Amino acid sequence: MRYSIARYLGRSAALAICLFPAAVFAQEQAAAQEPGSGPNAEQLAAAPAEQGTDQAGNQGTEPKNVVIVTGVTRVTTKKNATFSINTLSSEEILKLAPMSTADLLNNIPGIYAEGSTAGEASNNITVRGLPVIGGYRFSPQLIDGLPAYEDPEVPFMNNDVFIRTDLMTENVEVVKGGTGGILYSNGLGAAVNYVTRTGGDKLEGGYKFEYADYGFFRHDAYLSGPINSNLTYAVGGFVRKSDGIRDTGYTADKGGQIRGNLVWTSDDRKTQARVDALLLNDRTAFYQNLPISVPRFTESGTPARPTVLEQDSIEPLGIPFAHGTTASPYNRKFQMLGEYGQRTIDQADGIHPNFRMLTLKLSHELQNGWRLSSGLRHTWGTSGFNATFTGNDTTSATNFLAARYQNDVVSPAHNAALACDLKNAKLIGYFNVPAVNPCAQFAGISRDAFLQNYARGTGVVGTYLNDGSRVQPNALLNFLLPFVTQSKAHSTSLDLKAQKTFVLAGTHDMTFGLYKSRYAFSPQFQSSLLVVESAENARMVDLAVVDASGNRVGPSLTTGAALLPGSFGWNSDVKAAGSAAYLLDHWETMGSRLKVDAGVRWQNVHGKANRREREVITNLTPANVVPGSLEDTVADDAVQFPGKPNLLDKKYHAFGWSIGANYSLGKPLAVYALASHSFRLPSVEDLNNLAMARPVVVEGRTIEVDAVETIKQYEAGLRYLTRGVGAAVAVFYNDFSPRSQINQYDDFQSPQCVSLGGVPQISTCPRVAQLYKRGVENVGAEVELSWRPAAVEGLELKGSVVLQNPKINGARFTVVDSVRDAQGVISGYEFKQVSEDGRRSRRLARHMLNFMPSYDLSHATGIPLTVYGQYQVTGSRFSDSTDRNVTLLPAYYMLNLGAQYQVNERLSTQLFVANVTNQLSFTEGDALVADLLTPDGTRNRGAARPLFGRTIRFSVNYRF
Repeated sequence: MRYSIARYLGRSAALAICLFPAAVFAQEQAAAQEPGSGPNAEQLAAAPAEQGTDQAGNQGTEPKNVVIVTGVTRVTTKKNATFSINTLSSEEILKLAPMSTADLLNNIPGIYAEGSTAGEASNNITVRGLPVIGGYRFSPQLIDGLPAYEDPEVPFMNNDVFIRTDLMTENVEVVKGGTGGILYSNGLGAAVNYVTRTGGDKLEGGYKFEYADYGFFRHDAYLSGPINSNLTYAVGGFVRKSDGIRDTGYTADKGGQIRGNLVWTSDDRKTQARVDALLLNDRTAFYQNLPISVPRFTESGTPARPTVLEQDSIEPLGIPFAHGTTASPYNRKFQMLGEYGQRTIDQADGIHPNFRMLTLKLSHELQNGWRLSSGLRHTWGTSGFNATFTGNDTTSATNFLAARYQNDVVSPAHNAALACDLKNAKLIGYFNVPAVNPCAQFAGISRDAFLQNYARGTGVVGTYLNDGSRVQPNALLNFLLPFVTQSKAHSTSLDLKAQKTFVLAGTHDMTFGLYKSRYAFSPQFQSSLLVVESAENARMVDLAVVDASGNRVGPSLTTGAALLPGSFGWNSDVKAAGSAAYLLDHWETMGSRLKVDAGVRWQNVHGKANRREREVITNLTPANVVPGSLEDTVADDAVQFPGKPNLLDKKYHAFGWSIGANYSLGKPLAVYALASHSFRLPSVEDLNNLAMARPVVVEGRTIEVDAVETIKQYEAGLRYLTRGVGAAVAVFYNDFSPRSQINQYDDFQSPQCVSLGGVPQISTCPRVAQLYKRGVENVGAEVELSWRPAAVEGLELKGSVVLQNPKINGARFTVVDSVRDAQGVISGYEFKQVSEDGRRSRRLARHMLNFMPSYDLSHATGIPLTVYGQYQVTGSRFSDSTDRNVTLLPAYYMLNLGAQYQVNERLSTQLFVANVTNQLSFTEGDALVADLLTPDGTRNRGAARPLFGRTIRFSVNYRF
């Protein structure tokens, strides 16, 4: 059934009218009010973070007791929060000069954003040791308390594609666990909220021009103020153009966004309405792994003795690490084939979100003390993912082309000969087929005899697509795998709240909430396989078979450098609708020294998926081309078309709870503790992958699979905040339980097995099913410190340290290995127990450090110049957590330096240098294997995604 947004909006409006006689969204400032009274969290969506007030009431220029609106239903401060909360003000964001959302979040303790090495969008983040599955699965990205898109894990549409911070971003707040799992969908890891600027009672605005040394130009602007005594506005956005932080040779990043809001407030300040609109149309390059080489090793790594990468010994294979990339002007465009015919793919389209977002928020305070509010958001548009992944095949042209001859010419032709497939283009194009009784002559023929007696070609040669010149033997060649996805998506969220304050052994602010969501995702995903050189400005390569004299034989192996112009993928249509109900009580007692947040959330989702795998092999040789001739290409003989529909229609539900308390020991000191049990219902990616699509039946027995992921979290912390010193310490324990997985094996010891010669015939043995969960336990601590020494005015030292020990548990299962005699004949079987328990999860570091000193020279010299630095350390990480080819990626540090010069009250400039020392390391990479060698055989090869090299940014900022 076709989705109707008009009908859904109509139903939502009717529901809102029935539940809420009047509604408004408020944005009142938290003026001096009695404990337990005052505006709710939504009424302070743009609470000022630039100035804070300590417990003594002293004003400071740096946020100490920062007002927060995320994870709470009543405005509170960081000191008084019952959960872990981190904030970044607009001034801090400006100072950090992040190149992406992930780069920004890398400054939040407990979040590892993998260095933002994919580019400005489509990065991955992890939170407190939760497993790296991809994207933002456990970290929904919110804008003013509502999700940008309902589900944060969608194939080829990571949640950060919706988020671009600009001058309209007032501040960013990150809640880890606790009430984040009560108030927000999928908030079991971290709920990240981007608070938008709104208009005040005075006209103000700003403009920023930014330039970077990689051809980056960006303009940001905003304007806000009153329209009349009841109505305010804010509007702004950015436009950006860039050659790319890696040298693609073309415009890699291009686009921007514009957004704005109107806020109406009634004369009595009890009723407000707000409308927000956002238009995002942006393109950013996606950077993937690069070929690497390391010193030779003879045995692949094991859990006891992993292969350890040493930074100083890692060398590139053809493409420099700092600013190199597989993308180039020569492989920017290529052709793909499919059920649609032929199309041209342009890598410059990159990650291309084109979305609209409309938000309505209403709230009203009734005479009887009830506060009613609602928020409705609709996001719709398209998302493009055009990116190439690097194959781990980099070797010399001699080796590469020899492998193509054996694997892509001889093997398929020999198989066709044995099967007497006399129409096979590779057989009739590259080999002489006997005119008399060919099937009889090919029957049972060995590979060597087939080559010796019938081969027309003796090898494969490569020619560069751009100029037709021959690839030299010592050139490096590799595969690129384009992943091309075009998706339509929409998401509608409705959040309704009713709040009431009452007195019972203190003051209670009780919030009842109902939440509805409906979202859809329709992607068309296709891959292909290109042959390219591994070098800067990499060129695409066409392949052909030649005889001993160098003359071409038969059809080309490629078309437009594509060995497979239309390979695997799928077309899908995923729809989901969910409902939630939640209750949260904020209780203050003992003279407001003790604050307690206790809540519960129940949620369900009804997911439907229709997925068609690209599995129908189709020959697209044109009718006017003779198969196997010089005019033919075998690349189009096996294009994969979408097949039959695979369906899923399932309902899931879960229940979670959280309780946390904060106790003020004095004006600057508070302690807190919380316990929570949160959940993650199946994601859009789970639905699209048809996970749990149908019951698993083994030997006639239905195996029940738990589809819900859960996490138990326990945390305790201390906060100490004064004008000169700030400290926050959190100790946490997480127990993450993923959805069930099923392992099946054959019980060769069963008496039901049929034996021949004492050897069980494995196909006659009964199947055994094992349920297991690859969970993660993590114990850790996060420490944040800041110090402004009174003896050195203008100096500030601040930073954070994260220590954790994430370990896998429950990943134990049985596999069956065959036992062979000296002649390689199976003589029996044996059970092997596989366990990853106690191992550290992939790509997770045990320690991370972020230190940011700054010094304002104006106090000592009168020069309005602030200099600052940032030193980040990330510990070593495993490329994967399997038992084979265990590889440890090296620890690394990043040194960034900056300076801000205040020209006058309104005008300032900034210089920021990232990765000053050109530090080399990798945020992810393939596990290294002992038998994968460099062309000369002296080193091992692999593929990994390196940090970006040194970049320089300069900006001019004007505010009024």
